Amino acid sequence: MNVLWVKDNNIGHEKQVDVLLKELSKKLNLKIDSRIVKNSFPFQKKIDNVKSNYYDILIGAGHKTHSILLKNKKNQKKTTKVIAILSPTFYKSKFDIICTPSHDKHKFNSKDNVIFYEGSLVTVSLKETREDVVMIAIGGKNKHYIFDQDHIYGQMEYFLSINSNKHCYIFNSRRTPREISKKISSQYKDNERITFVDFYDNRSNISIEEIMHQSQSKLITRDSVNMVYESLSCKGDTYLFNMHAKRGSTKVVENINMLIKNRKIGFVDCSELTKGFSKMKLEKQNIHNDVFAEVEKVAYEIQNKL
Repeated sequence: MNVLWVKDNNIGHEKQVDVLLKELSKKLNLKIDSRIVKNSFPFQKKIDNVKSNYYDILIGAGHKTHSILLKNKKNQKKTTKVIAILSPTFYKSKFDIICTPSHDKHKFNSKDNVIFYEGSLVTVSLKETREDVVMIAIGGKNKHYIFDQDHIYGQMEYFLSINSNKHCYIFNSRRTPREISKKISSQYKDNERITFVDFYDNRSNISIEEIMHQSQSKLITRDSVNMVYESLSCKGDTYLFNMHAKRGSTKVVENINMLIKNRKIGFVDCSELTKGFSKMKLEKQNIHNDVFAEVEKVAYEIQNKL
């Protein structure tokens, strides 16, 4: 099957499509072609050199790609299927298949062409973890949670102290404030048991995905939603940093609260003993939880619809 993947240069969007296509490729013989959307203005968006009557599937994630998908379907075969990842803001009924998080159910009057999944589409791993490896993933400033650098750093030190006999990999991100990154780099540069993997200076090309699949225990900031679901889609314990939500509930905050309430994820509990003094402890997720496998479920449903 010939596939045209329309990209919008959003890493989070493209990772979900990439993972889904890899999963589909396990059962289907896919020949994947890709184009990047040019121009961000609504009536000037375009992609180059699209063959007519050639593709069996047109796929893309994010609103920048959705109009391009429908526009290019007009020059394709009648049997060509258009697949939108994430909820389109318009013409939902014109897409053959829409794959979107379950928290967007309220956006659809008809769900006949919709496949819902929880969280994000990420790689599933059933590899056994290593008892001597743990990891920390730090996001940064965002519109959902207050990113209190001192509070984050204190919890990180607590996690390191209870895993002092293990090797810990600390990952920052493009959103992480440089102040906390510099502090981590300076504080632990001579510690053989701690490896700081700087997003802007990863000279060893250490893969965060590989380390995550190896880690027995993972501590992740709440704003890093894709990272949260990547961690829940492999073995090992996952914990969330204690972070205060900003005013006004968002889908991200509601989603994280649901995971905690249902004990699908652990978290750092910072109980205040007296004013100015708090006690930290790790609250574990339910040990009977299964590894998330949303991309496998979505790929199976797409195959049935195709």
